[in-house]
Amino acid sequence: MQRREQLECTYKGIPRESIPWYPKVDPKKCTGCTSCVEFCSQGVFTFDGVSRVTKPYKCVVGKTSCRSFCPEKAIIFPTHSELKETLAKLRERYSLKE
Repeated sequence: MQRREQLECTYKGIPRESIPWYPKVDPKKCTGCTSCVEFCSQGVFTFDGVSRVTKPYKCVVGKTSCRSFCPEKAIIFPTHSELKETLAKLRERYSLKE
């Protein structure tokens, strides 16, 4: 059985840091309300005058829930179709089945 640390470092067998799925904060839209920091149970965001993504690979692959909590719509993610395409390429690269 895999240890928890190993599971957290991969997504379906793909190294998590190979997957470009994480939020970005538009500093022009961010008003510093800290909704994202308070909402994110993974600790992806920190706040120092504006919200910043400081632990991007802690973000749960495919999830965008924090985006809906931002009143200014300052949180941006790749599209799900981009994610699907990226995962297909990575599965091929790492010789994994779907």
